[in-house]
Amino acid sequence: MNSLNLQQKETLASYIRVGASDASQALSTWLGRHVHVSLEQLNQVSFETATELLGPVDAIVCACCMRVSGGVSGQMLLGFDDRSGLALCDTLLTRESRSESWGEIEISAATETTNIVGCAFLNSLARVFPATDSYQEADRISPDSTWIPTPPVFIRDFAAAIMQFALTDQVCEFDTVLVANAQFSIDAMPIAWRLLLIPDAKALDHLARNLR
Repeated sequence: MNSLNLQQKETLASYIRVGASDASQALSTWLGRHVHVSLEQLNQVSFETATELLGPVDAIVCACCMRVSGGVSGQMLLGFDDRSGLALCDTLLTRESRSESWGEIEISAATETTNIVGCAFLNSLARVFPATDSYQEADRISPDSTWIPTPPVFIRDFAAAIMQFALTDQVCEFDTVLVANAQFSIDAMPIAWRLLLIPDAKALDHLARNLR
């Protein structure tokens, strides 16, 4: 098992906090309100614990998922329940009445928000994350120069099903999973959004060998 020690977790957390700061600025500009993204937890936990990060396992939630490759490969998810997700869409679309369901426009607003916050986060990590010769030689890519996200995909399902999908790669290799969990506030009020960064098994091996 490629567990990170306490110092490695603290180092990784410091990089992620920089990414969260840049994501806060990008999202504040996008929404026209003060948004703060903060790292709530970075830890290696059991699979059962990780499946509850988006809510009770039998709760229906939404997530916009981005596959990340290049620097530290894995999954990035912006998760929310229906109420908070649709409230985000109403803010972006300047609607006076509350949206009741997910249509094409609402999904587009959610995925574009994920694209903005995710790209700001990853661009920041690319600047601060140290390059390592061993990773570069193995993958023919410099992890501090190119972090490539896929376009976000909108999913609405049971919280456990979404997390099982995101955690599959680590679970196949290890008995615990590493997850960075960030929370949000708008105008200093907490909101029910979660940004999760989940390295895959290959990235976790890289982190265990190279973080100091």
